[in-house]
Amino acid sequence: MSSSELFTYEVRDHVAIMTMNNPERRNALGSDLVAAMIAGFQRFRDDGDAWVGILTGTGRAFCAGGDLKDMKSGSANDGDWAKSIDYLMPLYDLMEAIDKPVIAAVNGFAMGGGFSLAHFCSLIVMAESAKLGMPEVAVGVPNFSYFDVWKTIGVRRTLELSLTGDAIGADYALQIGLINRIAPDDQLIETAMELAGRITKNAPLAVAGAHAGIKFTLHNPREQWADVAPKIWQQVLTSDDLREGLDAFAEKRKPEWQNR
Repeated sequence: MSSSELFTYEVRDHVAIMTMNNPERRNALGSDLVAAMIAGFQRFRDDGDAWVGILTGTGRAFCAGGDLKDMKSGSANDGDWAKSIDYLMPLYDLMEAIDKPVIAAVNGFAMGGGFSLAHFCSLIVMAESAKLGMPEVAVGVPNFSYFDVWKTIGVRRTLELSLTGDAIGADYALQIGLINRIAPDDQLIETAMELAGRITKNAPLAVAGAHAGIKFTLHNPREQWADVAPKIWQQVLTSDDLREGLDAFAEKRKPEWQNR
């Protein structure tokens, strides 16, 4: 498949729908798909018409995780599994650096690296039949700690998922605060689009600023906020959209955002 076939990109009503499209491999994160995803997320980052993203997959899996064939090949010498997933880090770093919100629409199994991929998104909508899990221990594969999942669901729950390798369903994922919405399987994208639409009705620069601010406080001490906040909000405070929002409020009308 070409890169554009492996990872498709479509914009509807200021929402970029990005789809992993390698169902035969259950959208496993092989180097070819990851390269296509990096290009797709760079396009999303730079697309002024796309204010919110939706990430989903085709077939039975959202993403089955790391491609074990690639990992086995990459770790052939001295069992260096850490280096075997180096190609994944630019994707995760790029997703972390983008200020626009991305909604994971989890359509099926999201295991291992697929779990991490969903967690790197801002919000998660999960199909009723979908499953999330950290199955590495079941096949003897190293577990790379899932970054900041414990900050979302707590240390005990993260340890339980990691040490048992058990998959969880949508109801439990919602109960522990891992996801935002559950959708009927045949209404997953519609549900994600409805949530995205509630975001796009707001000023896109203000949304990006709020998103960046919350992510900053997640990873940095409070003492650094005073220095960083002006940089995050400067673009908003000097924007045409701020003036439009204030004018629309005074005139009791719906604002017309220009993302500038």
